[in-house]
Amino acid sequence: MTQKTTTSSPPKSAIDAAGELPRTAMDFASRYGVDAIKTLSSCQGKYAAFMKQRLSEDFAMPKRLSGCKTPMEIMDVWADFYSTAMGDYMNHARNLAETGTEAVEDFVREVEVEAEEVVQTANKALKAANANDGSKAA
Repeated sequence: MTQKTTTSSPPKSAIDAAGELPRTAMDFASRYGVDAIKTLSSCQGKYAAFMKQRLSEDFAMPKRLSGCKTPMEIMDVWADFYSTAMGDYMNHARNLAETGTEAVEDFVREVEVEAEEVVQTANKALKAANANDGSKAA
């Protein structure tokens, strides 16, 4: 007894709809990889500028101390130095956190848009496949 094998090819309209899928996984990864590198590069630039500014203030400290005449003046210089330094470090950490938060929020918004596009395209492909299957049954 011979068994007839049939190979069913996907409907033409489903292939067309599936071909409209927005991007491949590699395209997606490379595009967001580039965005991540730009964000990291920006953060590194901000960090380098911050460290340059802090180091110049750190290296100026001995000169400030050498001008002191009393122990009270030394205490005031040290207190001012540490107060300013801690404020600078807190501000810099906050700025970096804000940059990171903005980058993540932008990424999430873009992923949501792309996910919606993928869902719409997949729905088109399914509808096309179902419509084509219905026409074969009739």
